[in-house]
Amino acid sequence: MEPTTRRRRPARRRATSALTALVAITVLGWSATIPAAADTVEFTIADSQITESSGLATDTDAERYWTVNDSGDGGTAYALDDQGETEGTLEFRVDPVDVEAIAFHQGRLYVADIGDNRARRDSVTVYFFDDAAPSADPVVYKAYDFSYPDGPHDAETLLVDGDGRLFVVTKGAQGGIYAAPAAPSRQGVNELERVADAPAYVTDGTVLSDGRFALRTYVSVEIVDPDSYEVVARAATPAQQQGESITTTFDGKHLLIGSEGKRSEVLRVDIPAAVGAVPSSSATPPDAEPSPTATGGQDPSDGSSATADPSANPSAEDTGAAEDDVPADDAAATTSRQGTLGALGLAAAIAIVAGSVVVLIRRP
Repeated sequence: MEPTTRRRRPARRRATSALTALVAITVLGWSATIPAAADTVEFTIADSQITESSGLATDTDAERYWTVNDSGDGGTAYALDDQGETEGTLEFRVDPVDVEAIAFHQGRLYVADIGDNRARRDSVTVYFFDDAAPSADPVVYKAYDFSYPDGPHDAETLLVDGDGRLFVVTKGAQGGIYAAPAAPSRQGVNELERVADAPAYVTDGTVLSDGRFALRTYVSVEIVDPDSYEVVARAATPAQQQGESITTTFDGKHLLIGSEGKRSEVLRVDIPAAVGAVPSSSATPPDAEPSPTATGGQDPSDGSSATADPSANPSAEDTGAAEDDVPADDAAATTSRQGTLGALGLAAAIAIVAGSVVVLIRRP
């Protein structure tokens, strides 16, 4: 019987190796289907008055974040601490049309009344406040008025570069980056200059410490070189109910992305380092979690701006209606549940396969 036993041992070893490889393949396969865990909830905006956070800005020196509600909230900016608690408000006596963005640069807070869902406004306005801080009383504001050289556009993004120059990024299938004059006038209307195409359907943006622009859509973060205006890195974002805000952490090493809705979560994500595949951008938030392998995703080797899905290009009026009719479901919670179920499935698969290995090894 000894020769037979010797013949069985190599076969058993081969079977064990095969099943071990199967375990590894199973782990890799299941891991690919689990939502990425790189995002972390930095804080939750719990203030009941902030139900449509439509922009974020970072005051590093004061360790404070600023946000604004979408249209309908009057002239109010909210100051948040690092836990998302409201420190106070900055109120100014004005009735804006559609505030969509906020930015902070060297002590100056900018509130951008630049939304125009139906593309009918002859000009848009950016309010600004020096030495911005929460105040118990309404504060005095200053403002710049701007117009586009090629007609009205809807926009949700205001950028301020290291020199203090303003840029407006329009939201559309063929978005554009528009530069303000280096020294805009507070008298009359300043004409913006279109300097480059923008990724499709940009909902907010911020300027990184190295000067690059970080633009977000409902499904991605796009890093744009400020000299060539080319997309040099991109990554898919975690699913959010209506992802419309982005800023940097106090140390500038990560990005924070936020969403509209009550008790909205602000997530911390890595700054994209390479051009990755992302789903096609659209005018409205996706119903499901974005996937880098989704049909119509961007080619990782293509450094050009995001390409919009032609079928998701409603008229300006349709776009405005769609934005107002976003379901109240919390997509982030859905993502979390999917991740939990995926992890349980992975654990079960490993247990089954590992058990098979043990049984085979112990067989005489």
